[in-house]
Amino acid sequence: MDTTGETQNCRYTDEATKNKYVSKLLHPIKSNGFQGLRMDDIAKAMDLSKATLYKYFPSRDEIIERLTDLYIKYVVCDEAKLMDGSQEAYIKGFQSTFQQTLLIANYGTEPFFRDLREIYPQLMASIEMSISDRNGRLRAFYERGIAEGYMNDLNAMLYILQDELIFQKLLDPHYLMRNNLTLRNALWDYYQIKKQQVFKPEVLAQINDEPMTEKVDYLVRKITFGVA
Repeated sequence: MDTTGETQNCRYTDEATKNKYVSKLLHPIKSNGFQGLRMDDIAKAMDLSKATLYKYFPSRDEIIERLTDLYIKYVVCDEAKLMDGSQEAYIKGFQSTFQQTLLIANYGTEPFFRDLREIYPQLMASIEMSISDRNGRLRAFYERGIAEGYMNDLNAMLYILQDELIFQKLLDPHYLMRNNLTLRNALWDYYQIKKQQVFKPEVLAQINDEPMTEKVDYLVRKITFGVA
């Protein structure tokens, strides 16, 4: 029995494969949005022929909807569960949220969000709701850390706001150039500053930064070149 056609159809409907191709748009769209992207441009970014692109995605709308879903699932919400109850859990949670907040800022740019607001306001509303929910979880995480004595007693919402504002600046190449900064060194120094702000001295002394050096190097490559 010839199952070649059936196998081909399964490939074109495979969710993991479709997500892999759509994720390749995150890097180019963050700079210029998607309004100017033609299907030819999308096919080129995905490294597909235009004919093959249409087999995976019958319409541009489907691509943008899937891109929004990916942003919510893998950028906004894809981080370690914010556990509590131990010093190690708070340290790991802090390091995880630092990385994830940076990725949210990197891919959630004004060009991308502007186009969503204009053309797909319902998709933009879904992103805003997801970010708001995440910030609520993050605020509760900080407040538990303060209550349990691991973190300094400061306003948790200001921690969140500070990250949003600082990362916007550090992700701006012109800002870095004007201030004689490199992305890698600026991110590492900000991590050190934030760590000092958040944790009490006795916890700071126990933090192992070795895993974060690798994470920061990976984040710089991902931000700069869009590597997976």
